[in-house]
Amino acid sequence: MQTFNELHESNTNSDSENDSALMQDAHSEVISSSITTNGSSSLSDDESFLIISKTKPQRIEKFLNRRNKRKLIKCAKITGLINELYRKQIWPLILNSPSYCTVEYDNNKKLYFCPIDYYSADKEQIESHRYYGQVRMDVERTLKRFPPNYSDSGRIELQEKLIVVVIKMLIKHDYLNYYQGYHDICLTFLLVLGADLCLPFIDTVTKSHFKDFMEPTMEKTRDLLSYLMPLINCTNSKCAEYMQRGGVGNVMFALSWFITWYSHVLNDLDVILRLYDLFIVSHFLMPIYVAAEIVNYHADQVLSIDCDMPSLHQYLTRLPSELDSNTWEEIINRSSHLFRNHHPDTLDVLNDEWIKKCESIDHSPMEVSLRRRYGKDSFENDNDGEKSAYTNDRNEHQGALPRIVLWGVTLTISGLAIYIWNHTQRTDPTTFISLGDFLAQLYGK
Repeated sequence: MQTFNELHESNTNSDSENDSALMQDAHSEVISSSITTNGSSSLSDDESFLIISKTKPQRIEKFLNRRNKRKLIKCAKITGLINELYRKQIWPLILNSPSYCTVEYDNNKKLYFCPIDYYSADKEQIESHRYYGQVRMDVERTLKRFPPNYSDSGRIELQEKLIVVVIKMLIKHDYLNYYQGYHDICLTFLLVLGADLCLPFIDTVTKSHFKDFMEPTMEKTRDLLSYLMPLINCTNSKCAEYMQRGGVGNVMFALSWFITWYSHVLNDLDVILRLYDLFIVSHFLMPIYVAAEIVNYHADQVLSIDCDMPSLHQYLTRLPSELDSNTWEEIINRSSHLFRNHHPDTLDVLNDEWIKKCESIDHSPMEVSLRRRYGKDSFENDNDGEKSAYTNDRNEHQGALPRIVLWGVTLTISGLAIYIWNHTQRTDPTTFISLGDFLAQLYGK
């Protein structure tokens, strides 16, 4: 059986050719359908959309009936797998289960099943696990991730299943350390595959995509996240420099994007599943490429924000939730292009270049930041009266903004410190603290 890594490596070597071939197949179907229906190969945008929408399920059905993994992987990358019915059939096909827990396919019933319950655990094992309390707390307060069509009783039942799924995985792999957000990953697989089938495939993606996030410390996660700014820089150096000057070069705004495959920050399940289609068949760093293109897509708006950490951080954190489905498709397409142009093997070189650039970036005082915001030329060319008025206004900003920056830095560093503390404690989840408790201790209240 071909492993996921082998499959990924073989796919990566021929991504361009296969992607082009699939797009040509789709284009050929569009043209063929147009000639049949209209007698012409000239298509309006609406006609193209309708025909593509009609033929995409047909292509997926054809590849699924033939069990053509390679074509289905390309569909997952380029167009997505349309709906949960297809995903329930295709995800198990393109995501090989672990060798110690094989999943079999029933041709008559057209479904996958696990002949053995490899992840079995009794109630006492689950409830006595060191992360049980934290997992339960995270699951119970993550209401927005549960589909709105669930009744209260159905939602509670689903929450209980999710807790069991997460803890079973942690029991079988005791070296893994739970982090806040891993339950979002597990929930997505639970919703698509069900409680009985999801565990082997959560196991597969955990080891191929998430194991670095489940180390005892965040060191590896931090190192991987550091590739974001070099990727932004190689596409839009002006935006990257502005972000670095504004104090968001540590890219903590993108942490939850990366470690939850955006599922923690999005409300639209269809968009989440579209991203999962892409990520499960891509290099584990693909979410970083997507993050870079999200920022690049909004570069003009980023450059219009005040060049200070609170303003930029607040704006950047909400970007994924403001994208519609069509924009997401554009982001995915641009991310795949960025990946081909700057393969993960080259990221260390990009990172070295970025570090050297950061050393030369002038971390300017607040006055220079304000000049960047309001325009240096106009400041220098104003008459004396205007200079005086601007100086007074600038001084007022200088009095207020440092306090905002101070609080912003305090909250960000405090949040990071709490996150690191809470997720490096392996034995007693009751010692987890909140931001409010931390600040109360810090300021003696």
